[in-house]
Amino acid sequence: MFSEDFTKLSGSDQTRFAEVCNKLLLKGFVVREFYDPREKTMRNSQDYKFIERYFDIFENYLKFSGWTLKRDENLGVYALFNDYEDNRIRIDREASVILVTLRKIYDDQRQENQTSAQSGQAIYLTTNGLIGAMKIYGIFMPGKRLTGRLVGKSLRFLANHNIIAKVSGSYDEGNVNFFILPSIVYALDNDKVVAMSNALDELRAKEKENQGGLVNEDAYQG
Repeated sequence: MFSEDFTKLSGSDQTRFAEVCNKLLLKGFVVREFYDPREKTMRNSQDYKFIERYFDIFENYLKFSGWTLKRDENLGVYALFNDYEDNRIRIDREASVILVTLRKIYDDQRQENQTSAQSGQAIYLTTNGLIGAMKIYGIFMPGKRLTGRLVGKSLRFLANHNIIAKVSGSYDEGNVNFFILPSIVYALDNDKVVAMSNALDELRAKEKENQGGLVNEDAYQG
């Protein structure tokens, strides 16, 4: 039982448990590696190690409130899901488009580097690189010019939920360098990737039809 196991923890570990649990509930994900701005490198997460050490206690505690804690040792992710789906966050269209693009980039990079890269490795990207990838994929935002500042708003949101990790730059200026974290696999599952990709294909087809088959190059601005 949770109460019995919890009381066996030291006072400091009980406090730490509360802190890490609150991070899980706030962000939804804890990843094995995070970007340390002081060391300017990816480092092992002490939060991840703490959950790993006391996983059964975390799992049992969260079950009381209707939460399921999923563990992916291959990717290095702890993901929290509500059994009643009450933790669904509605995001705007811009953030949805950015999220599906990042997922496609992450999957493509992992496929290319599967023989040499670690399974849970984060993928480094720049704002301009993201916009360039959207152009390659044919992804755009209907009715809006795709700029670094527009992208930056969505990146800030994703960073707050441990889906990306900012390295440098400014969200407001639209020049962010960041890592795509492996938690993106759980932030957007395969079925939603397919559904959103199909929706974007339909929008792209309508855009081409309206322009007589031409791609609107003005939709992108690096």
